[in-house]
Amino acid sequence: MTVLQEVMTERVVDAKPTDNLLTLAKEMETKDVGMIPVMGNGNVEGILTDRDIVTKGLAKNKDVEQVTAGEVMNENVVTGLPDMDISEAAKVMQDHQISRLLVAEDNEVKGVVSLGDISLRDNDELSGGTLEEVKKPRH
Repeated sequence: MTVLQEVMTERVVDAKPTDNLLTLAKEMETKDVGMIPVMGNGNVEGILTDRDIVTKGLAKNKDVEQVTAGEVMNENVVTGLPDMDISEAAKVMQDHQISRLLVAEDNEVKGVVSLGDISLRDNDELSGGTLEEVKKPRH
């Protein structure tokens, strides 16, 4: 059994709700990440993705230097535990149609796992099925 802590990326960049989108987009580019947890008062308040920046910031003609992470982040945070089996994590990702899963324990961010991380563990069938579900249009 392979668990998330074996495949996750441990060094996670985070943001404050008051950080502006331009700064965060540059941070994402520099660190080569597509998702940043938004932390406030020691807790995960939301998730900001590169897609959020584009669809909720740029696409709505908002000035990315004036828009904060707190304004466009997704507050529906889905997490997995470090000792969660990757097949269970893939199912969670399918159910929520997400391609990255935050790994947390006791309100502390431990890492992040992506579909790519799962596929690297010889789970092509598992990651392929998850990818199909994640890419389905939401209703």
